[in-house]
Amino acid sequence: MEVNTSRMISLNGTNYQAWKGKMEDLLYVKEYWKLVFSTEMSEGIKEGQWKVLHRQACGFIRQWVDDNVLNHIIDETHAHTLWQKYEELFAQKEGTNKMFLIKQLMCLRYKEGTLIADHVNTFQGIINQLSSMGITFEDEVRALLLLGSLLDNWEIFKVMVCNSAPNGVVT
Repeated sequence: MEVNTSRMISLNGTNYQAWKGKMEDLLYVKEYWKLVFSTEMSEGIKEGQWKVLHRQACGFIRQWVDDNVLNHIIDETHAHTLWQKYEELFAQKEGTNKMFLIKQLMCLRYKEGTLIADHVNTFQGIINQLSSMGITFEDEVRALLLLGSLLDNWEIFKVMVCNSAPNGVVT
């Protein structure tokens, strides 16, 4: 089965949640998922062959990792351990990661000429990452944050959305 990887993103340290979801899908398509998500050797496979499969899975994963991240895991040859290291590096609920994402959310601004869908996807990606760290926002707060990220020339649209909200609650 031919795998289309043209839309795969490279892990750069700030996009872990989006990268993780896409990478998991690719691992299932390429049938590397057992190596990454299991701790036991599959039946009927010799140890030498098992090591080669792990190296192949690690190589596949690493091709979608930027150099600044690659330095942290370059010597890893076991797919399950490699995946755990990514989790340790990027999925931690540390204050600095939370602060970084909050700053990204607060600084997010729509760029004139880009697709609004791309802007909404970027916004939702940050919200999803924060949610995975235990920080959630009510629907109304998310809606207002998204509207606030639009440029001033969207003011009529923003006012119209806010004024047409039932009971004054934007969602």
